[in-house]
Amino acid sequence: MKLELLFNLFDRIHLARIIKFIKKFEIQYFIDVGAHKGEFLTYLLKLKNIKKIYCFEPQKKIYSILYQNFKNNKKIKFFNIGLGNSNIKKNIYINKLSSTSTFKKNKKTFYLYFKKFLLGTSNNYEDKYEVKINKLDKVLKNKNLKDCLLKIDVEGYELNVLNGSINTIKNQVKFILIEKQFFNQYQGVSHKKVEMLLKKHNFKLIKKFTYPLFHFQDNLYKKV
Repeated sequence: MKLELLFNLFDRIHLARIIKFIKKFEIQYFIDVGAHKGEFLTYLLKLKNIKKIYCFEPQKKIYSILYQNFKNNKKIKFFNIGLGNSNIKKNIYINKLSSTSTFKKNKKTFYLYFKKFLLGTSNNYEDKYEVKINKLDKVLKNKNLKDCLLKIDVEGYELNVLNGSINTIKNQVKFILIEKQFFNQYQGVSHKKVEMLLKKHNFKLIKKFTYPLFHFQDNLYKKV
């Protein structure tokens, strides 16, 4: 798909900037929530200090691609599940642009109509199915994750992931890289609540990485 190829180009520019900044930190463990096809992993694996990577990707087809791309790397552990604030099964809405698939329902915004126009579709999603959702606190319970970076890219489900990760971010995580969209396209999403939760647990915003198309940022927080 031509549009996806264009996004891949911008992704490479965007992710290279992030890696260039974070490589100065002593990051040993990485949790990738919303790993997609492993775009970030490609850059992350170049960092010498990384000991273990935990990848979470709920989409069936995308998970298969992710696993095939990186299955021979012993540093990586894969999970074909979603993460949230409860242990349930929930519908995921699969978008034609798979990096924007989500557990949230779309709002009827200008951005949504513009996105559908670019994708050449009249639907908000092309498929949906139930997937298993767990809490990160349960999945990685009792893991030693010293100097850990938690990356969250879940299209509006960020607060749910954080609320299911409280013990992990209190006791293990040193950095959090989290997406903030400029267009509030999903129902029940509050970036302010995300920021309040991070502040409550002593995380300070240290760097903003604005995507080349200017529709979202990846914000890096550090525990202080």
